[in-house]
Amino acid sequence: MTFARPDGPPDWQDSPSGPIPPRIATARQSYEDGFLRLRGWVSTAMRLRHRVVARFGLTNWGAGTGEGAGKALMLSLPVLRETPEAYEVGLPDRHLTFTILTETAGGRASLTTSIWVNHWAGRLYLAVVLIPHKIIVKHALRGIR
Repeated sequence: MTFARPDGPPDWQDSPSGPIPPRIATARQSYEDGFLRLRGWVSTAMRLRHRVVARFGLTNWGAGTGEGAGKALMLSLPVLRETPEAYEVGLPDRHLTFTILTETAGGRASLTTSIWVNHWAGRLYLAVVLIPHKIIVKHALRGIR
């Protein structure tokens, strides 16, 4: 699956960053390293998310129901752009479109999440997932070691 990002500025964006060890050579390695080390509660939260959004006909891209559901989803997102310094994945859906851009420079990685709301349900969804999103991304950054 490929898609182009929406043309306009995102409706919401955050970009936390943190240090990375010298062994991390690429942005993709940072992304994968961080999301592979997510804690078990993230998979539980993602399984719950999959069950809820399926009732509304929303995409469960790479959705697993097993123990590693959160990791499987994050590691199966379509790649939009990849260079050694930048790795961007994302997914369009009826309610919103999102991308996660991982950039590395100077011994640091940043994870920029950009969200374009496609209609009112996207705003509702964003309001519900915003706090868990921030916690998950923070844990992903801490997982890069």
